[in-house]
Amino acid sequence: MMEEEKFENSVENKTSECNVIFKKRGTQRQTRRRRSLSSDSEKEVDSIIVRPDLKKNKRANPNVQSTSGIQKKMKENEKESSDEDEEKVIMSYKSNRSAQAAGAADQLATATLEIETEKDRDAQAIFERRLEVNKELEGKEDDKLYRGINNYAQYFKPKDTAAGNASSGMVRKGPIRAPANLRATVRWDYQPDICKDYKETGFCGFGDSCKFLHDRSDYKHGWQLEKEWEEGTYGHESDDDKKYEIDSDEEELPFKCLLCRQSFVNPVMTKCKHYFCEKCALTRYKKSTRCFACNTQTNGIFNTATKLIQRLNQKQDKNVDGEEESSSD
Repeated sequence: MMEEEKFENSVENKTSECNVIFKKRGTQRQTRRRRSLSSDSEKEVDSIIVRPDLKKNKRANPNVQSTSGIQKKMKENEKESSDEDEEKVIMSYKSNRSAQAAGAADQLATATLEIETEKDRDAQAIFERRLEVNKELEGKEDDKLYRGINNYAQYFKPKDTAAGNASSGMVRKGPIRAPANLRATVRWDYQPDICKDYKETGFCGFGDSCKFLHDRSDYKHGWQLEKEWEEGTYGHESDDDKKYEIDSDEEELPFKCLLCRQSFVNPVMTKCKHYFCEKCALTRYKKSTRCFACNTQTNGIFNTATKLIQRLNQKQDKNVDGEEESSSD
């Protein structure tokens, strides 16, 4: 029993020891003491207040715009004297209160294009002055006075020639003066927007709403003309017109030889697309190298007429089929 009582007393002592409450530190008293001390020191020393600038240094940002700066400037201008205001430049735009367009009244309709040589200095004026000088000196002795390279004495009158009629301005040699009263509008079209369907077939599904030009004429670029000039083929006839021809399936082919007037035997074709029998073409070539139909130079070149041979074979097959059907009936 005694041992149990001792154990209970020890447990009670432990519980009493565990239930300990710690008090918080008195920070308020310390702050009060510090404040009281600081107040005493402020009485002894003069108080100095430093206020930091709340305005931040604004960086110049073109994306940020405001009207405050303009308003401040307006207020400052109002405070300034009138003399300083007069010195400042003020921009103002005012209408002339007229319905006419700016510029010339006729919209430059009567303007002239003055890019040529002046009329009193061109070749025509020089020639006319030379004629006048020669008229004055006609029948007089030589005064040995130099009147310039263009005013030498002429003892022969150039009549009925381009030089003699040069005063008219249109029959002389060299370039003719361009008209000054015409407006020339030049458009360099490096992309020829021409309707390809209309050019090749003469028909366009878009009709009038097509944004390309409906024109069937042939054009050539500058580089093409230069190439032809270098090759020496400029101005010569070519087969460009035949590029846009659409050959029909039932092309008109001859059914008889032009030389022997009989059916074809081993037909051949010339460059000018005329058909002959092989034997007839060779006999003709012995006499002349030109085509019998159009008289063009063949140079002895004869190609096999494959289309004509196919057409003849088809006709033979049709004839055979017709004979078989008639015999069966």
